[in-house]
Order: sequence, then structure tokens, then C-alpha cells
Amino acid sequence: MFASYAAGQPSVPTLAEQVAALPEGFREHFFDTPLSARVQLDNQVLGDAMIMISTDNKVRLLSFTDVHDSTLPETVRQRWLKVLDTPTALGQCGQECPADVVAIAYQLDSAQLSLLTSQGETKEHQWHALPEQQSLGVILANQFHLSDGSEQDPAMGWSLDLEAGLGEWTLLGRGQVDRSDGSQLNHRLTASYGERELEGHFLRAGLFTPDSQGVLRRPYTVGGRAQTMAGMMLGTSDVRRVQGPVTSLYPIYVTANRDSVAEVYRDGVLISSQPLSAGLQTLDTSLLPGGIYDVEVRVVENGNIISKNQETVHKPGAWADPAQRLRYNLFAGRESQWLSNLADSQQDEWSLGGSINYLLDSRWIGGAAAQQVGSEYQLGLSLDWEANRDIKLFGNLYHSSETGQGFSTQALWRYDGGSLTANHSQQWRDQNDLHGTDTRVAERSSSVSLNQRVMDNHNVTARVSSGNNGMGYDLGWHVRQPLGETQINWQLSMFDRPYEEGAERRNRGGMLTASFTLGGTKRHGSLSIGSHTDSRGERSHSLSGTVSQHWESGPFTESSATLTVDNQGVGLGSWNRFDHPQATGSVWGQSSSDGLLSGGLNLSSTLVAGDGAVVLSGNNTSRGAGVIVEVISDDPKAELIAQHPRGSIKLKPGNNFIPVEAWKEGTLELDFPEADAPALSISPRQLNYHLTRGGVARQQVRVMETVTVMGRVVGQDGLPVAGARVVNHAGRSVTEHDGIFTLEMHLHTPQVEIEHPDGERCDISLPMSRERREQVLFAGALSCSAPRSLTES
Repeated sequence: MFASYAAGQPSVPTLAEQVAALPEGFREHFFDTPLSARVQLDNQVLGDAMIMISTDNKVRLLSFTDVHDSTLPETVRQRWLKVLDTPTALGQCGQECPADVVAIAYQLDSAQLSLLTSQGETKEHQWHALPEQQSLGVILANQFHLSDGSEQDPAMGWSLDLEAGLGEWTLLGRGQVDRSDGSQLNHRLTASYGERELEGHFLRAGLFTPDSQGVLRRPYTVGGRAQTMAGMMLGTSDVRRVQGPVTSLYPIYVTANRDSVAEVYRDGVLISSQPLSAGLQTLDTSLLPGGIYDVEVRVVENGNIISKNQETVHKPGAWADPAQRLRYNLFAGRESQWLSNLADSQQDEWSLGGSINYLLDSRWIGGAAAQQVGSEYQLGLSLDWEANRDIKLFGNLYHSSETGQGFSTQALWRYDGGSLTANHSQQWRDQNDLHGTDTRVAERSSSVSLNQRVMDNHNVTARVSSGNNGMGYDLGWHVRQPLGETQINWQLSMFDRPYEEGAERRNRGGMLTASFTLGGTKRHGSLSIGSHTDSRGERSHSLSGTVSQHWESGPFTESSATLTVDNQGVGLGSWNRFDHPQATGSVWGQSSSDGLLSGGLNLSSTLVAGDGAVVLSGNNTSRGAGVIVEVISDDPKAELIAQHPRGSIKLKPGNNFIPVEAWKEGTLELDFPEADAPALSISPRQLNYHLTRGGVARQQVRVMETVTVMGRVVGQDGLPVAGARVVNHAGRSVTEHDGIFTLEMHLHTPQVEIEHPDGERCDISLPMSRERREQVLFAGALSCSAPRSLTES
């Protein structure tokens, strides 16, 4: 259809011709009245909607009624509701084209409104666009930890993490204050830098610690990474990449004799099917799962299998774009301990380095890292091998000019019913003894771990480890067994490990634990009995019981109490978690079996500021950005629930903070949490956002008591007006061909705005004392030529 617009020779009937073909009784009900239609955007379903077409060949999009068949985000629908809120001409767009519109067409026989934009003719976007408006805001997360007890020094830690949106730049900071083991109070600033995300790259400048951003796996260097430094860093980045379908690194070709279907089987299971045209073509592998695995491709014509071919899909995990084989980061600067009172605060060495990853093959990823700190240089090499989806190997070599060298390897094998993991590392460290003599110390560590499902309810884990202190053995068995209506989880663990100070004394023992529910899903209990050898070589026996409870109200959301009996006596312990709107955390205390008391507090909160609002929230989940939702409610006890792509969060009257994902456009869906929703209306029900990292948006939501209004809009001549818009704070409606409308109206704002199709507008106040039946107010005939405030007459 749109090809005809480009050619200038319409091949489909015009709207007037389509309407003229309607039966006589239907024509008068077509124009200036709400119609149901399916809306398509660039050949993609946008949703089912109510539209209105005027006699001057213009269309207006009123609302969406069903979007289940659409894969497009809600933000796209909201954007088009705004674009087509103004009547827009059907046909090919002229000089003034809203939202890159090329053409708009309506097909009467299929009730379909089709939108074609210039973006629909271009390549699909690889990167998230920047928000249309600058993202400003501050997100300051803080965590506080405190522990103390008899015969021990108090320990304290307080950390602050800052994310501040400054348009296209983000300011990030981190500071820490801590004290432990009776030491002095230490403070340090570990980060204070600006960062900008570009398409495929990032740029950082300020005070920071070089990390692995930009590469998938940073090769280890024996000297460790550079300390906090003042300088610059740049590298590759996928932060703004649209995480959409990824094709196979190597294409899969199929040949069909005529129109047919390609079926893709993995381990005998159909995972994809797609239509084929005649001739040689590539299979659309973007529809297939990620990884490296073998598949069987069958070409089916008229129900008959024409060919079978074994192929391999190459989509390396976590490598977002196989066409971009090189990933890197580079940094340079001067090490600094600014605003720190640590002993090495005078350290002032120049530091230079970087890391690279290179996709050698769909199965092989090579890596290299190098850095120089003062006179010391450090090198590292790595190699990843993903043989298939079940077998992975990794190796690492590293060397330092001052501290030594070493290597490490890891291997993973997944199979039906379990997995096997092996690790080995060896280091040779150069150290100076008390006499200033250089010595080389060898350190090694190896382990093999097995996780095996024996039967449906049985699972066995085993681990063998070896190091400088000797061999260690761990064996675990887990089974879930019903006892009446109660499910009991049994867990048996046995171990034989060396103590850290040497292999002469070993920690041998075992523990049997049974956990179960106690009268419902909110209360649980567990019993444990065990024995082990303590650090003095003596046998210690213990018996403990724990009860935990989830609370729906009160100061805590979860509590647990533990009673322990061992060789030394009786011990008691308690742990409680709280979740306050302004802070979350836990508090614990215990009296050990030898009479020592101890306790601690963990506290976290987030201070958010943006768009003139400030909120202190207990929600400390960081996703890079956030939305402050101000809920204004006629009912102070009303609660809302906001659904977002990763879950939901409850909202109460006042300011609420919702963490959202930075860079990506999204929508918050608002509703009432209970199945039986109260007689209240939410406006708006969708909140759109698009923010850079550190950005904070502010949105306002009204929860209103409403009444349903029914009435008729008439003109100066007393005849009904079709297609007029009737709007209130709580809802909106469009009159039918007979002028009748129905809408939800805010009970405390009994006023409606009427807009005629010819542009005439007026505000009319409705008296609430008019006739009302079952919460329906009958407004009668409303006219812009009548007095603006109706009386009971």
C-alpha cells in the first residue's frame, strides 16, 4: 500500500471511495465517531485502539484498548498518542511531517490504521538513543555496619556511593570510613570522576581505580591492579547497546526448491521454524539461543522433509557483537590517596596500563593486560575456550618485575544431572625476610568439585582441595522428603580440612540438618546436630535449633532465634530484618556458649534528589537511574503497586522512589495491589521514563474518588455533536454520533472540558446534586453556548 504512495499512483481506493461503498445506513456513523481499529507502525503491530476520522480526511488516535499482540514498548504507544492527538491528514505526508511520518493510511475492510515512518526504512537501531531532555539528578546510597562485643574491639564501616546525572555526563563518587581491630578511624576517597557513555565506547576522567570495564575478562596480574589514581580511562562499552537479537558469527546457509519452511532442532527438540523462499539463502539465526552448539536444520516442503543438515551455531556468550572482535580499556594517571589518612597516603607514582580481549574464533577469546606502576611493570595473558555449551576452559599467565609470576586454570563440564569443576593455580612470590634477604615463596592451590543429581529429590556434592597446608575433603548430601503434609529438607555434610596454621591439626567432623515449615509458609524451623575437631585438637559436639518468622506488620519483616548447646554450655542468638520506607537493614545479637556477648547493626538507605524533589528511601537497589513518584490521593490509606520490567514496588501517598534502568526507555504500570480494587481512579496509569545514568525524573500521580457521568453534547442549534472530546482530571471520552458520552469524573473536581470538532472549547461545572443512580451522574444536554456553570434546572 505504501509503495503506491512512493510511486505517486495509488493502487488502493481512497477513503472517500471506501466510505461511498458502504450501505446507506452506515455512512453517517463512520465519520466523527469513535472507531475500533488495529494500528500498525512500520509493519509492526502497535495495538488495537479507538480512532476517529473526520470528514476532511484526518485521523485522531484516541486510546489503545488491547496491546497483547504487540512487541513494541509502551513508550512507543504513548509517543504516538501524543503525535496523533492532533488530527493528522491521511495519505502521503507533505512538508510538515510529525514524528518522521511518511504516510498514514486507513483500510476500511480490515479496520487497520497503518503508519509508515522514515525510521522504518532505515537499519534497526543498535544503540539506545540519548533522552530528548537532559537527565539531571543525584542518587546517594549509603551503607553502615557496626559490630561490638565483650573481649573484642568495636568494628565500624560506613560507605557512600554517588551517582549524579549531568546531562550526557555522569559524576560518580565513593567514600569510606572504617575502623577495625582497635585501629584508628580511617577515611578514604576512592572515586570522584566524570564518565560519558558513547556508542560503543566510554570516557572517564578524575579520581578512580582502574577496573575491568570495557573487557569481558581482565587477565590477572600478580602485582594487582593500580591503586586509586587521578587520570583518564577509555575503552569499549556495551552499556548503550540495544540488547536485541544477535546473529551467528558464521552464517548458516540453506537451499529451498520453492516456498517452504526451515525447522531447527537442538538435541532432537524443535527450537525454531521460519519460512524460506526458493533458492540459496541464510538462516535467520537471531531467533536462536546464544551459545555454541550443534543443530539439525530440516527443509520441509508440503509436509515432506526435503533435506537434513548438521550445522553449528556460533553465538559466543556475553560477546554482544561478534563483528566487533576487539574489546579494550586504557588508563593513565598518577596514583593518589587524596582525602585519605592511610599510611601510604604519600604514594605518588605514575601509572599506565590497559587490557584487551580479542575474539580469535567463535570458541576462543584471547586477552592481554599490561601496566606499569612506578618502576614495576606487570603483564598478564589469558585464553578462554568454549568447546561447546557444556565445556569451558580458561587459562591465565602473569608476571611482575618485582613480585613474581604464576598461572591459573579453570575448567567446567556440564552434563545431564550435574557438573564438574576443576581449578589449579601456582604462584612464585618474591619477598624480603627480616634480614633483607630476597626469597621466593611458592604457593599452590587446586580443587575439583562435583555436583550430581542422583534422583529427583537427591543431590550430592563433593569437593577435593589441595594447597600448601595439605589436602581437604568435603562431602554433602541433600534430600527433600515429605512427612505427612510437611516437606522436610535433610542435609548431611562431612568434612576433613587442614587449619590455616598448618596441616598438623585437621578439622574433621560432620553436621546433619533438617529444615521444615511450621504451620504455614511464613514460619520455618530447623534442627542441627554435629561434631568437629576444634583448633586445639579436641572434639566438640553441638546441637542447635532455629525458628524463623516472616511478619506482615510490626517493626520487623523477618526474625529468627537460635538456641545452641555445645561442650562449653548454652548459647542464644537472634537476627531481625526491618524494611522501613526510609531505611532497610538488620540487627543481630548473641550470647555464645562461653558467656561472651556480641551484636551488630547493618543499615542502608538512599538519598535521591531530582526535578525539585528530595526523597530518603530504603530501596537501595541501584539500576543507574530512578523516578520519584509523587502520589496525591483522596484516600490517605490507598496503596498502589508499580510494575516495572524487573518486578514491582508498592507506592504510598507522598513521594516514592523507584530505581529504573538507565539508558533504556521504559514504562511503569500503576494499579491497585488487591484483586478487589477500591472505588478509586488512577491518573495516569502509565509513567514513561528515559534517563541517563544518575538521572532522576519526577512524576505525579493522582488517586481520585470518581463518579461516572453520562450526558449529551449539543450545539447551538440543539442538535447532537459527534466526535466532541469531553475531558476531566480522572478520564476522557469522545461523543458518539448521537452526542452521547460516558466518562469517569473526579468527585472533588466536578468540571469537564468540551472540545468540538471545529475547535470550539468550553469548561462546564456540573452540580453534584443532580440525579444520580448507582454512582452514575446524569448530566443531561451540555452545550458550549449555555452558561458555564449548570444549575439544577
